[in-house]
Amino acid sequence: MTDDGLKALTGLRISFVPTRDDVWNRSEFHVDTLHREVAEAVFDAIGDARESKSGSPVGLVVQGQRGSGKTHLLGWVREQVQRQDGYFFLVSLVEGIPFWQNVAHSMLDGLKRQVEGHETQLRVFLRRLTLLVGVPFEARQAIIGDVPLDRDAVEALLKALHEFDPAVASACRHTARALAVFNAGDYRAREVGNNFLLSDDECEPGERGPWALPRRAYPAEQIVSELSWLLALTGPSVIAIDQIDGLLAPMVKAMHDYREIKGHDSVMVDHISNGLMDLREQTHRTLTVVAAQHATWAVICKNAIAAVQDRFVAKQDLGRVPSPSVGRALVAKRLEQHYRMMSFSPPYPTWPIHDDAFDDAVNFMPRDLLKSVAAHIATCLKDGVVRELKTLSVPAEGVVTVVPAPVAASSLDEMDRRFEQLRASADIGRALTRDAEDTELPGLLAAGLQAWIIEHGDAGLTFEQDPPPSTKPALHARLRRTIDEETEEESHWGFRGISPEYHPTAVLNRLRKACTEAGLAGGVANRRVFVLRNAAWPQTPKNVEAVAAFEAAGGRRLTAGDDDLRTLWALRDLLAKSSPDLPAWLMARRPTRSIAFLTEALTDATTGLKATGLKPTDPTATGPMATALKATGPEAIGPEATAPERPAAAPQPEAVPAHPVAAGPGFSLGTSFDTGQPVVAGLEALRKHMAIFAGSGSGKTVLLRRVIEECALQGVSAIVLDPNNDLARLGDAWPEPPGGWAEGDAEKARDYLENTDVVVYTPRRSAGRPISFQPLPAFHELIDDPDEFEAAIDSALATLAPRAKVSGSTVKAERGRAVLKEALDHYARRHRETTLRGFIGMLDELPESVSSLGEGAVKVAAELGQALMAAMVIDPLFGGAGTAVDPGELLTPRTGKRARVSVISLIGLQGEDQRQSFVNQLQMALFAWVKKNPAGDRPLGGLFVMDEAQTLAPSGAMTACTRSTLSLASQARKYGLGLVFATQSPKGLHNQIPGNAATQSYGLMNAPVQIESAREMARAKGGDVPGISQLRTGEFYIALEGRSFTKVRTPLCLSHHPKSPLTTEEVLERARAE
Repeated sequence: MTDDGLKALTGLRISFVPTRDDVWNRSEFHVDTLHREVAEAVFDAIGDARESKSGSPVGLVVQGQRGSGKTHLLGWVREQVQRQDGYFFLVSLVEGIPFWQNVAHSMLDGLKRQVEGHETQLRVFLRRLTLLVGVPFEARQAIIGDVPLDRDAVEALLKALHEFDPAVASACRHTARALAVFNAGDYRAREVGNNFLLSDDECEPGERGPWALPRRAYPAEQIVSELSWLLALTGPSVIAIDQIDGLLAPMVKAMHDYREIKGHDSVMVDHISNGLMDLREQTHRTLTVVAAQHATWAVICKNAIAAVQDRFVAKQDLGRVPSPSVGRALVAKRLEQHYRMMSFSPPYPTWPIHDDAFDDAVNFMPRDLLKSVAAHIATCLKDGVVRELKTLSVPAEGVVTVVPAPVAASSLDEMDRRFEQLRASADIGRALTRDAEDTELPGLLAAGLQAWIIEHGDAGLTFEQDPPPSTKPALHARLRRTIDEETEEESHWGFRGISPEYHPTAVLNRLRKACTEAGLAGGVANRRVFVLRNAAWPQTPKNVEAVAAFEAAGGRRLTAGDDDLRTLWALRDLLAKSSPDLPAWLMARRPTRSIAFLTEALTDATTGLKATGLKPTDPTATGPMATALKATGPEAIGPEATAPERPAAAPQPEAVPAHPVAAGPGFSLGTSFDTGQPVVAGLEALRKHMAIFAGSGSGKTVLLRRVIEECALQGVSAIVLDPNNDLARLGDAWPEPPGGWAEGDAEKARDYLENTDVVVYTPRRSAGRPISFQPLPAFHELIDDPDEFEAAIDSALATLAPRAKVSGSTVKAERGRAVLKEALDHYARRHRETTLRGFIGMLDELPESVSSLGEGAVKVAAELGQALMAAMVIDPLFGGAGTAVDPGELLTPRTGKRARVSVISLIGLQGEDQRQSFVNQLQMALFAWVKKNPAGDRPLGGLFVMDEAQTLAPSGAMTACTRSTLSLASQARKYGLGLVFATQSPKGLHNQIPGNAATQSYGLMNAPVQIESAREMARAKGGDVPGISQLRTGEFYIALEGRSFTKVRTPLCLSHHPKSPLTTEEVLERARAE
């Protein structure tokens, strides 16, 4: 029995960690008595959903440590709900992708999954629905896909649905249409339905018209709700949410370390908990099941609102193996399948694990029990002797678990010949065609990945591949490597074929779905996607944009040659027949090394892992395949393997540093994640301006302050607009050195505070330090430059028109603006000193020759003058009342100081109109001053900092200060004035500002519309900022002038920055200080 037993145990692989796709396949290893109480609770909750008229039952949280069987239990849940004429959906939340988009994508994937290997859930649902509502026979055949679908069949479905339930038909009509189209036999029609259900816009204008679907994108939350409502007409549903432990692992660690969860982590917890709470409210007859570790659910409960806990019951615990008999059954089921495949009859079902060993099973999690069994079998193979195990123990880390049994050279030679025969006869013509790739390619790729895993011996044990995918999969195959079993963190390599025969729209949809499924679209770490496509990408605008994003996130297009496909074909046949000698042959010959695209894709997959295997020069490794390997690969396979000799590389141009030191004076914006080196911005580069795009909790204000401080340390003064009372502390010292400071920051802070003159101004607040500027610029200084004179007239007009009540689009308003502009031009050319009162006086007695609009212009001018005088009475600051200040004073430090930081607090300017009018006056005065006082040879003459810039120069409507802002952005660089724009609403900012900012920074954002806007701006700069929704506080993507984006950890500011902004009185107190 020893030789036969050793041979039977050879190649045994016990899978410890089920994947999400295992949930969709009938388990050969389920033991009914494992976790019986939890299973009964889930079964009862499914019954509640089935009996419900419309509402959803309270959700269940299935808790358990890693290895307790949570994912396996969900596979059993799927079987139960489908047996009760229901539907099952598995949601894996991907960081960086909105919650509802995650759910919608997972529900579409679930609809394409087959029920017990027969029809898809979508087809089953449509069959039930059409029978329920009474769709005529011919239309029903088209809806379920038995005959081609047309518009009449879809209309018949909607008509019958309306007669059956008008409320559902009215609310869900578009989703019902899209589901029917999504099930169509014609692939182009399917793409239209799929695109709509994924909340995308039309790929091509008018493509939805034939199906009466709206062109606009539907919100994902609405899609999920309507889809659930339609499904509820025919049966209950279960939405299971698994594998959130890895997503919340940093928060779990923070809680264990008694640290506060804040910033990005806090946002993520809120994102998930609010989504879970709303999911129950938005769905119908649907049970939500969350599978998570105890600590993960504790994080959600601690940081979410109480309403989340009210909607879930969290008493379902999965623990250790409950009894010796259950442990015995778990092991017997695993071994039985393998022994049957090997045609081996063991002495008893669990051989070589003795019955006595299972007395200790109650001390093990199911996964650890199986690991102990696998470790013992590996030891037997290593020693060449099968021993019975009578006492279970936890296996040591790194234990050898795969050892090939000795195989005769003749057996290997015979397999070589069989392999070559299969390659020669392979029928590969359809593998990458539009009609067959979804059926042919998954099996071929699965064979290649399985062979690759076996070839790598011990190293291969950390890898698993997904089971066969759905009928219309997002990915055709995926390899997974476990990085951390405790947090269930994994690396993934996804593969997707996209045939050259597809229409550009179909290519776009398949690429997007692959990126979403793999986590690439959300910027998730350790995710790679490879598209097999033997043709270039389509060149439509949307395809070009999608491919650019795909490649920026690390995705790659690879080609699959005929030789590659022939090898995969042969491996598929060999693995299907499963000869006992196959594992040893694979480890000796390593045939997947000849698959070019697979070698390229997995080049770094085994980094840090120790491999085992046979050398081709061993007596047991000879023959045609070994000879071929000698010609193409390393001399040795295994721990002593060396890379093949490569041709001498062509001379390369001198490398350019990734983050060069700035030419001339500069400062560090932070440390690169990639290189660990500082990312240095030159002072002179700030002449071309800087833009910071980041939301709440991103560290935007800290970065803004550090830029101001670093410039001050190098003698550059700044004017800083403070709309939120969080910049007026730029002169405050930290009570004690903060933990976030780097080496040398304490000395920098001392130097900055001692040598920087920080002054706070408070326009319209006399209790502080009031300040004002004249509403009209010094026109006489610009008279010799026609372009700048015209720009000054336009800026003044933008200031005066709202106050004169002629900023609208009526005929009267346009006539008033025309008279106002002509009067301004006349006044500016004839007066050296231009004041608002002087201009109003001229309007009261406008010479008839000034305006080209005729006699009526005189009356209009008088009315304009009265309106402006009334505005001066209401808002004295508008007329220039108060202490007039020369902008040069704001940029000139007191004697003994290196630089001045003039903070202008806007607490006294209550409305946006007042703020915009004041800023316009300041900007016009500043522009006039820098023209007379350019920086000259200095790298940077001064900084003008605008926080919440979208309120001053918004996209769309013009404000009183839009023109002056744009004039500064386009002209100030010539005179050495640098502008810094900061906003949490990139979509709300005037589009000319990012184009004028050579240095750009992007931090954490959460609103999808702002994320997309930020990415569009980054693409316009020639790069991308993937995953900005998952950045942590203080992490930014930064692009210096002429450089690509790099991820940077920014430093803490040198001046005191607590959580809360100053109160009004605290601002005034600082303004009064000398």
